[in-house]
Amino acid sequence: MSVRATTAALPRINPPVLAVGALLTGMLLAIGAGMILELPIITLILVGIIAVALAAGIIAVHIRTTRRQESLDLCLMRLYGTLGWPNPAREQLVATRWRGGWFGKPARLLVRYNPIADESFPEILGETKRLAERAFDSRYKLSKHKPRKGWFQLALNTEETDTSKDAQIERVHTVIAKTFGGDAKASTKFVDDKLREITVRYEVTPRLSSSALRGRIESQISSVLHGRWRAFWDLQNDTVRLEVRPDMSGVIFNPNTAPSSVDPLATYDELKVPFAVDEDGNTIYWRPKRDPHGLITGKTGAGKTVAMLGIIQFLAAQGWEIWGIDGKRIELLGLRSWPNVRIIAGRIDHQARVAHEVFRTMQQRFEDYESGRMRLEDFTPVLFPIDEFKTFKNAATRWYRTVKPKGPGTQPPVLEEISDFMSLARKVRMHALLGLQRPDAEFLTGDMRDNFGFRASFGRLSPDGAQMMWNSYSIGVTVPVNAKGRGIAYDDHGTPVEIQAYWTPDPYQTEPEHPENWVFPDDVKLVRQITPKQTIHQLMGIIDPEDQADIDGTGADGVPDYNDYMATRIVPADRVDELQRRASGLITGLEEDKRVAELERIQREEAEPELDDAEELFAGYTQPDELAVEEVLTDDGTLGRDGMLALVDPDTNTWGLVESAGYDEFDEGYIAFTYRDFETGEPGTLSLPSDGSITVRTPRV
Repeated sequence: MSVRATTAALPRINPPVLAVGALLTGMLLAIGAGMILELPIITLILVGIIAVALAAGIIAVHIRTTRRQESLDLCLMRLYGTLGWPNPAREQLVATRWRGGWFGKPARLLVRYNPIADESFPEILGETKRLAERAFDSRYKLSKHKPRKGWFQLALNTEETDTSKDAQIERVHTVIAKTFGGDAKASTKFVDDKLREITVRYEVTPRLSSSALRGRIESQISSVLHGRWRAFWDLQNDTVRLEVRPDMSGVIFNPNTAPSSVDPLATYDELKVPFAVDEDGNTIYWRPKRDPHGLITGKTGAGKTVAMLGIIQFLAAQGWEIWGIDGKRIELLGLRSWPNVRIIAGRIDHQARVAHEVFRTMQQRFEDYESGRMRLEDFTPVLFPIDEFKTFKNAATRWYRTVKPKGPGTQPPVLEEISDFMSLARKVRMHALLGLQRPDAEFLTGDMRDNFGFRASFGRLSPDGAQMMWNSYSIGVTVPVNAKGRGIAYDDHGTPVEIQAYWTPDPYQTEPEHPENWVFPDDVKLVRQITPKQTIHQLMGIIDPEDQADIDGTGADGVPDYNDYMATRIVPADRVDELQRRASGLITGLEEDKRVAELERIQREEAEPELDDAEELFAGYTQPDELAVEEVLTDDGTLGRDGMLALVDPDTNTWGLVESAGYDEFDEGYIAFTYRDFETGEPGTLSLPSDGSITVRTPRV
């Protein structure tokens, strides 16, 4: 449809026929008079040229005026209803001070609206600005407003972005009016001239009982206002508080400081281990007295080992006794001579021996308590960290086949001992901290799950992993891929929240004479800050078994078996070399080297495989499947598939984790989705025709 047809309701702009006709008539009369008076021919020609030029100018100005008015009329036809007028009239929208080019753009727009219109002023202003900016391809801002007279003026905004407080408030009122209706009232809170909080009081409506609609509103606010916003709804009082989500820092340096004096027995019951913060800056703790054992998951580089380092060093500084296993042999190197660390075992036979020693210590404590020799409050707290438990388990199983004594059984007894430790150790102040690359049903199902009240996952989880860790197929699956140290943990209310772990440097990589190995310039300072000031527990070492006759009859002469390895002595570290030489017996240096090489080979080959990012991205999900949009909803109109991914932008192959879905309250015949970008975690919304189709992936069950 043409512009003239669209604006037919407005008076026609008459062409300047009379003016041009009068001018040309006057020209002819002047030329005729000149000929009678015998004026020079050149004069008569000049008169004719001037008259024609004036006529052409009048026609050109008319064309420009007509084009300008047509653009205004077209804008008015779209706007007059919003302004509250039953019919359009040109005095409702008047443009002045046209600038730039022949047709130009109006620098001022005078808008008259009906003061008793159904629409609120923020809605009128927002729609007027939107249509004016669309019509003239320019940005406008409110310059004057006379509410009693029912008019306001827009001025051309020559700044690239209007970030003034008034402009932000104006935009808030526009957005809130469009979202909640014209009767909604909004108040704003600024911090350093930046909008940080909006409180909205709206008319009661049953629509907001829908969590899908509330989620969509939250995502819409984030898409039209600067920053990531979150909503706190008070449905009983018809209010909602919207606030900007705090930016989670990429690096939070460990703030803990080792105390000058410690009493691990006295502080045990109330001890809290800080290791991370949530997006509100709240500290996230592990409370060993309440949650006996800890489980931390994360692939290499996600932050698992850094979090474990921080926890181990904090407890060592509190005077706890540390016995540990380093499944990969290199992740906890910096703790092998750390104060209050007894042993961090690297070789598989030493790892099994440490686990057996920890189990034996637990049994001894039960005997001491049962006999009355010790009270529970007399036991020094013990931490038993095992980093890369799956690697340790696989290596221990394979190694056991090479040293298995005579008799039944194919599994190393130390694995059963660790299982018993998880069930019983809390009663005598002994606690485990396990590190895994990915969640394992062995620890997260049945009664064993209850022993791991403290859990943290770093990096992105598969849907199965999210279900095991957080009882949800969706929590933790959209942690940003490149956010190191970012993960999920329980807050003080038992709710899984997004966290950023403290950065705790590995002491092995912070030697003062090798600053090229430091990750951050203050790493050495951090290490000194958290180094225990008081050493209570002596560093220990393991004496390797000697080749000797098979006295107990369970092995072979001259070859140590599993029982021999479990019976090796654990002595102060400064005596290991001396005692090892005395215990050498018949073993030669070459034979010892071969034995150690075999142990190392077993550990290398049994290391848990890692998936690269591309392979891991959709691990645990089905292949893409195209569904009718309505199929994602249950009979009551809510999302029926927890943890579902949807292809939200086929052009860029962008997938989103669907958080809610429901019939669109704003567009009849559509279904609205709220989602989080699967790679960045950013919120988004999507509305699709209910009779259309959508491509999805669902968790494998």
